[in-house]
Amino acid sequence: MFCLLSLSILILGLLDTEIPNVSLIYIAVVNLVIFLMFLVIDYYRGRKYRQEFGSLERISDIDSLPVPETPYQKMVDDKMEKFLKNHNELLESESMKTRENLDEMTKWIHDMKMPMTTMKLIIGDLKDSKRQGLEEEWLRLDSMMNEMLYDRRLSNISNDLYIENIEIEQVITAALRKLRTLCIEKGIGFNLHLHQNHMETDLKWFSFIIDQCIMNSVKYSENSDIDIESFLDEGWPVLRIKDRGRGIRERDLPRIFEAGFTSTSDHGDSQATGMGLYLAKEAARAMDIRLHVESVYGEGTTVTVILPKKNKFQHVATM
Repeated sequence: MFCLLSLSILILGLLDTEIPNVSLIYIAVVNLVIFLMFLVIDYYRGRKYRQEFGSLERISDIDSLPVPETPYQKMVDDKMEKFLKNHNELLESESMKTRENLDEMTKWIHDMKMPMTTMKLIIGDLKDSKRQGLEEEWLRLDSMMNEMLYDRRLSNISNDLYIENIEIEQVITAALRKLRTLCIEKGIGFNLHLHQNHMETDLKWFSFIIDQCIMNSVKYSENSDIDIESFLDEGWPVLRIKDRGRGIRERDLPRIFEAGFTSTSDHGDSQATGMGLYLAKEAARAMDIRLHVESVYGEGTTVTVILPKKNKFQHVATM
């Protein structure tokens, strides 16, 4: 617009010979100086807002923007405030629906626990020939129910943790008791070497992690022993589970903790859900526990669970 105005003045001066050329040049120079001053002032006046606005990544961050300086920036800021308000209202509505669905799902899982317990008692009264198959199917159903329950709890795990002194032998015994029938059927034994029997962690979530690790070892082993040992490694409590089962292919190893991943070598395995190790890894991350898996396909798998060192916070929490 400035160029058009300046050009129109020069054209009028050329058409009207009575206007001196010096006056036209003088007018153009004064206008140019004023225009450059306007550009400099305008640039520095809204510079900070433009920089902050350009670095925004989420609409929820607009509260961190500085006060708008120019009329255009004020208009943009008002519009963004309206967008944020609508966004928050929509987010709150969807969050409420999600919470309701999660509550209904959690209630359904808890309601299913009662008939599951009754089924367990009925199965226990059956003869051995019928009981083994039913117990194995009951175990699969119970495992999937637990995965669903812990998946719902995972989003609020920070509010669900209680750090206490637990006995590793108690956790492992409870896990083996659940798998007793399956282990007898598959000819699997256990060698326990618990040099460190007490650890500081959350009993419920730690038990879930160990259940998933042992269950995977039993599921993919046959007629062999599983070694479980616990010890201190430079102050770090360590629990190691080593089986001599099918193992994991090298290309699958980096993906075993992904949600829904079941393996590329045995993709037709209908028993695998691909959620157990994923949930165990997420729970371990929230509890500052490291899970490390080593495996050689055809030879076996070793799962190492490394707990955090005991610190002052845990000491106070367990007093």
